[in-house]
Amino acid sequence: MAKLIFTYTDKDYIEHNREASKIELDVPCDMDINEFKVVCVRLASAIGYGDTTIKKSFGDLVYGDEDKDNLKKLLDELNIRKTTNKKT
Repeated sequence: MAKLIFTYTDKDYIEHNREASKIELDVPCDMDINEFKVVCVRLASAIGYGDTTIKKSFGDLVYGDEDKDNLKKLLDELNIRKTTNKKT
């Protein structure tokens, strides 16, 4: 396992910006960017972002040779439904 740590050290920046000042993640040493994207989607869902916002922000959640059924399971787990962009 590896540990990813992000920390703002500028106290003035921390006081005036609405961002996390410290983030720590324990991740597999060989995690690729697509797996990291899944972690980010789960985090966004866990802190209350809605499905529409997540899909707009992260885009396509299927990558490579991934089975689309696995994506559906992830989205179901996060309670994210398919959205359509209908123009009126």
